[in-house]
Amino acid sequence: MSDKRTQIIEASIDLFANSGFWNTPTAKISKHAGVSTGTLFNYFDSKEILIDEVYLQLRQEQATHLADRFPKNGTVKERTEHIWFRYIDWGVRHPVRYALLQQLKLSDLVSEEAQQRSMTELALAIETVHEGIEAGLFGEISADFFGNLIFAQLNAAVSYATEHQLTNMPLTKHIARSFEIFWAGMTG
Repeated sequence: MSDKRTQIIEASIDLFANSGFWNTPTAKISKHAGVSTGTLFNYFDSKEILIDEVYLQLRQEQATHLADRFPKNGTVKERTEHIWFRYIDWGVRHPVRYALLQQLKLSDLVSEEAQQRSMTELALAIETVHEGIEAGLFGEISADFFGNLIFAQLNAAVSYATEHQLTNMPLTKHIARSFEIFWAGMTG
């Protein structure tokens, strides 16, 4: 990624998180990034495309964090637990980026194409879920419904950890306990 493109995306993340999408004109993004508005439009044809790229950047960062030391040969439970720990860890370490990603996921601003592209970033998680469903670990449940359940619980765990400023051992215990509750609920 070029330096100017990176500057524009980082400025967008900062401003979108602080001011919102609609309160952040491209001129303000350009100024914050230290580039001209023309330069911004050389990299991104529209604000909508820029929003898609911000979303994809955040998803890629999160996916890279999830994939770090991923136990490819582990059991479904071990792989799911790894994803659980890394997802919450990323959210706690990057609360502004995490909150912005959640806003983008819930908004209607991200194009269908960008949403589909982002799914490849989450392939490890998606494959693990499908394997667990096919093995009957989670009973009869659709992958979509399972995804909704896991993300709701993950987001609750991140919110609690962030609100209570958990770090170190209290954070580790919180993540472990929340995973135990999730796993028992899904496999019980």
